[in-house]
Amino acid sequence: MFSRSAVTLQRRLVPFSSRIVDGCGCYGGSTTTTGTTPIQHAVWNLYNQSTSSRSYVSRAHPRTTPEYPVAQALEMILNGIEERKVLRADRWERNQPKRQSKGQQDTGPYKNQDETVELSINLNVDPRRPGQALRGSLTLPHGTGKTVSCLVFTSDPAAAKRAEEVGHKAGGEDLVDRIIEGKEPLDAYQRAMATKEILPLVQKKLARLLGPRGLMPNPKTNTIFDDGEELLKSLTEVANTVTYRTDASGILHFVLGKGSFSSEQLLDNLRTICQTVQDIKPETYGKGKKKKSSGSGSGKKKPSKNVKYWLRAHLTATQSKGSIRMDLRSVDPTSPFFMKEPE
Repeated sequence: MFSRSAVTLQRRLVPFSSRIVDGCGCYGGSTTTTGTTPIQHAVWNLYNQSTSSRSYVSRAHPRTTPEYPVAQALEMILNGIEERKVLRADRWERNQPKRQSKGQQDTGPYKNQDETVELSINLNVDPRRPGQALRGSLTLPHGTGKTVSCLVFTSDPAAAKRAEEVGHKAGGEDLVDRIIEGKEPLDAYQRAMATKEILPLVQKKLARLLGPRGLMPNPKTNTIFDDGEELLKSLTEVANTVTYRTDASGILHFVLGKGSFSSEQLLDNLRTICQTVQDIKPETYGKGKKKKSSGSGSGKKKPSKNVKYWLRAHLTATQSKGSIRMDLRSVDPTSPFFMKEPE
């Protein structure tokens, strides 16, 4: 509606009219009670209207990203998943004659994709600094909806047999040798667990194979156990357990659940994740260059005041075109609007 000429007009006329007002007390009419003339009011109104209805985007005036409360953001994600399910089913029915012309026969009804809902939390942490590289695991109340296959390293034959019965690959030194020889593909497994008596052997022979894939048993991710009974107990909860680790930008990625989950189930999982992220908050955090110590004092860095720990939080799905930014007031557990709609 208004172009940049409105800003230029405001810059040229307002200082000039101000000088006239200061000199003689009037310009094109009497001054108002606030000490400004009618032309100043007109210019300011023109400027405010041009900025409120700005039709251009520049580096100085970027397009703002809308933020939504948690419940509304989840509803938008689930609605998008349902819309894409309908479109995929319609496309399948529409292409049925084309498949028949190529001699392809449908063996059953169309199996639609169950998309995964993911959560990304950007924290004000620098993983390069000590104590700010967050890593661990947590148990979701409703799980992730995924089937997890595990590598189980144990010297207990009874524990290995029970782990094999529930669909995992288990063994001791023989399993280690099979992995070294390349007879056991590691890409088919999402997690690895070990008991303490065989851990030195696993670290010595498989560290270079399991480490880059994120499969190396680690006490921070609760994948090392004292005995086989404790390991088997954890295997029953492995489908509900997710691991997390901050990347180079201080972002945590979580699998929140499946598109077939209800909004209440996703909200419960999201609440558990946010509370865990708040519980592992480091004593000192913040990005930026390290300041040199002045020499006076002990030299220890004091915790910064008024520094945000939560920066941004986004929700996305497997085939969504983009992510949805959530209002931090509804994500931060320390906020009075946690899991609520801000007023």
